[in-house]
Order: sequence, then structure tokens, then C-alpha cells
Amino acid sequence: MHSIPAHNASDSRLRFVFSDAVVSLNLAADATLEDIAWSLRGLKAARHGNPLAIDVVLPNRRRVR
Repeated sequence: MHSIPAHNASDSRLRFVFSDAVVSLNLAADATLEDIAWSLRGLKAARHGNPLAIDVVLPNRRRVR
């Protein structure tokens, strides 16, 4: 899996890595673990199965101000 530099990211991102696909979603600034779980539930229903990895990217607060 490739690493994506996020040091300049201004958006929150959520990425699920499956054996056959990578799904990237926007993530609300006030998202909770429950929100991430609901997102995963929807993807599992789409027959992706269990994720190999879950990647959460949060914005660099010093740059967002």
C-alpha cells in the first residue's frame, strides 16, 4: 500500500482498504467512531467484506485556522 502524504491536508478523509478495492470518503470535522462504523456497515452491505485497513486523515489544525 502506498503512503499518501497528508501534512498539507485541509480536509478530513476516511479510507477503507479492502482486498479488492479502496474506498475513500469525506469525513465530517466532528465525526465520531459511530459515524465511521456506519460508513463501514454500508460498505460491507455492498459486499466488500471486512477491511484490511481503515485510514483516518485529520486536517493539520495549525494550517486550518
